[in-house]
Amino acid sequence: MISMTLQPKHKKVALALSLVAAMFGSANTQAMAADNVDLDPEVESNVWEENDQECASVTLNGKELITYRGETPAGSAEDRAEDLADRLQDLLKGEKLDPSKLVPACEGQLAAIRVDGSTVVKLEVPESNKCSALEYSLKLVNSIRTILGAQQIPANFLKLAESQSPEQALTACLNHTALPSLNIAPDNFSPNFSGHASWYGGKFHGRRTSNGDRFDMHGLTAAHRTLPFGTKLLVMNRRTGASCVVQVNDRGPFVDDRVIDLSRGAAEKLNMLSSGVAMVDCMVINPADR
Repeated sequence: MISMTLQPKHKKVALALSLVAAMFGSANTQAMAADNVDLDPEVESNVWEENDQECASVTLNGKELITYRGETPAGSAEDRAEDLADRLQDLLKGEKLDPSKLVPACEGQLAAIRVDGSTVVKLEVPESNKCSALEYSLKLVNSIRTILGAQQIPANFLKLAESQSPEQALTACLNHTALPSLNIAPDNFSPNFSGHASWYGGKFHGRRTSNGDRFDMHGLTAAHRTLPFGTKLLVMNRRTGASCVVQVNDRGPFVDDRVIDLSRGAAEKLNMLSSGVAMVDCMVINPADR
């Protein structure tokens, strides 16, 4: 038998629409956002008992955002819900929030939202969500951005954020346009990732790559462990400044200290044939979506 007593605890200004629907796939989210973009947002925290356990939720315009159950080292369910409501209030008070400034982040095991380089919201990832703090933050931020009319952040943000600040990762993964010139000075080059590159050719020439292509060692291609096939990268030899654009069509390298494996043709462009291995900086210039 479930015993439930609902008590409104907290009402504050917050987002324009329920984030949960956007986060977890409501088909009508975008239409609802368009219809409600000018509404004054409202957030409430509510507390009730369920099977003798204290539960508390934060709702946005009447839709549930997050539910806490029981007590953790961070406090009771009620305390955590009210704390999140306070942080959302702090995020939105004053001038209208520019949603394009919202950046996903994490601090330890806590999901976080940053604005202008500063953390403005931190929250626990609910026990029922089987994802990392950064993944949860990305879902939350994308919900807010979608509802308020800003561009969503691509999923490759998660990979890029492993090696650079959240702000740098956001800038990199939103840069979908090809660069106007390959004559880029090292000081103006903002890589998505860096590390040692190797190259391959010879006996692999003509064999099938991981995406089914015939490997052309004279072409400008690359093997990467995780980037989607078709992703184009601007690769720069850090020592010489030589650069070229390659397309990912294979998987590898399978050596721990290497970040990318280039075709012989790409290695020639980068002046690294004789050395075999070179320190490179790589920039994604058209993130593939498959």
